[in-house]
Amino acid sequence: MKKVIVLLSVLMLTSCGSASRTMFGTTEKNLINTVSIEQNCPAEKIEILQKEKGLHGATYALNVCGNRVVYKQIGSVFMESSKADATVKSIQGN
Repeated sequence: MKKVIVLLSVLMLTSCGSASRTMFGTTEKNLINTVSIEQNCPAEKIEILQKEKGLHGATYALNVCGNRVVYKQIGSVFMESSKADATVKSIQGN
């Protein structure tokens, strides 16, 4: 019985979006670092305008050196929105 309770507790914590993001290092700081590298823009010039977080990921609208860019979190990875959509479609086989 103890094992079942522990297992259920672990499953609940790891399925929670914020706990998952924290455990796997998918924080907004990591998002800013990823965007900075991919968009060739200093981190100081990146601002999160909007964010939508859910259990399985998040979507962020950012001001990146004066340009609006949208990034999605898929699992523990951040991707530019159009690349993320293409990756999901290729996985689904569409």
